[in-house]
Amino acid sequence: MDSSSISRWFEYESGHAWCESAYKYQTLPYVAEFANTCTNLPIIVLPLVNIMLLRRYLHDVNGGLVFPQLLLTFNGLASTYYHATLNLFGQLVDELSLVWIITVFLVVYIPVMKWFPERFSKRLTVVRWVVLIVTAVVSALCFLEPNLNAIALMLFSIPAAVVIRYEGKQSGIPDIENFPSRILALWGVAFSFWFADRLLCDFWLYLGTPYLHALFHLLAGLAGYTIFIMFSMIDIESRSKTHRYTAAVRYFPDKNGSIFSFPYISLKERSHKVDVPIFDSNGNTKTVTDDIPT
Repeated sequence: MDSSSISRWFEYESGHAWCESAYKYQTLPYVAEFANTCTNLPIIVLPLVNIMLLRRYLHDVNGGLVFPQLLLTFNGLASTYYHATLNLFGQLVDELSLVWIITVFLVVYIPVMKWFPERFSKRLTVVRWVVLIVTAVVSALCFLEPNLNAIALMLFSIPAAVVIRYEGKQSGIPDIENFPSRILALWGVAFSFWFADRLLCDFWLYLGTPYLHALFHLLAGLAGYTIFIMFSMIDIESRSKTHRYTAAVRYFPDKNGSIFSFPYISLKERSHKVDVPIFDSNGNTKTVTDDIPT
């Protein structure tokens, strides 16, 4: 690979242009695809919201949960750069960061996944290193041949969908029992928009609505965030004997949890009951039971 090939990666519009590029630079002179750029904001912000809400659990119990969520934020930043410039480097980093999100997610959450064979638990470190090395090799190949990115994402996302459905159904946590269906519905609609924007651009331009990839960002970002909510709940429950926290899923703004509402985790410290002596004015004592944090 010569230097001219590498320099081409950073040229404006050297990457794949989406349907919105028909109107490129019209909203801002230095932003190629304005809607596709701005709709990365939820992908950037939502994982940080979950990290903030779980900060005590992350500090005290399992700080490793931070890494895949920060990678999702990084993906949002990479996608913002890509759609603003449409250069090939931004496209590669955007697509490969998705592969690494899946990989790091697996490395972090595999100890609490029910599908993972118990007999391999003693070799968990080896399994993690194998997953990381395979992903590194795939990443290198994708830089050498960018067209492999789409194939890599498909190969990774199909088993990921199977794992999400299995783990959600087997978790035994009422708050997340509907999450697999919620996630796969969001992801399915998002990918239909992704394909429609890529394959039917002339039709959307005829209708004057070349913004399906922007909708893909919004729905895929919500799906990814919901995945982290689900597996964070599984991690908290699976490690419940080793910490003092309880967790419940809440929704905003619709408390009934419609598909377009934002789930979030309400984390509280578990309390225990103690007997507290109370003295009256005559010097008599009585005992009452009170809850105090552990």
